[in-house]
Parts: sequence; structure tokens; C-alpha cells
Amino acid sequence: MTVTAFGVRQAIEVDPIPVDMAVIRFDEDLQISVVVEGGVAVPALKHSTGSTSTSTASQDNRGGADRDSDRTED
Repeated sequence: MTVTAFGVRQAIEVDPIPVDMAVIRFDEDLQISVVVEGGVAVPALKHSTGSTSTSTASQDNRGGADRDSDRTED
């Protein structure tokens, strides 16, 4: 039996999409990458996916709800 790493078993082939790197700039004020086309700048990537919430009671064995909330960032 051949052993194959999990990630390799789940991998798929993709077709790369060419990216025009000439339109990507770093905005010093916003501290993010932006795409500039036709004089309009938009964020290159979504910076935050919003808030998260986690119940950690099962990990710390203290019983009861132990809530944690945070915001995800790139």
C-alpha cells in the first residue's frame, strides 16, 4: 500500500489566471494592496471576514460557557 499525504489526495489541477501586476499598488494610508484601473482604486483582497465567536469551555475543563470573540484579519 502506498502512503499519500492528505493534502495531495485532495489536490486538484487548476488553470492559472494571468494577473496584470502593473495595476496593483500599495496604499500607504490604508495599509493594503489596491487595484487601480481607470483612476479608481479598490482593495485587492478582502481585508476582514468579520467577527468570530468560539466556546472554549470544553478545552479548559472549567464548565459553563467561556465565550471568546475576535475579528479575522488578513
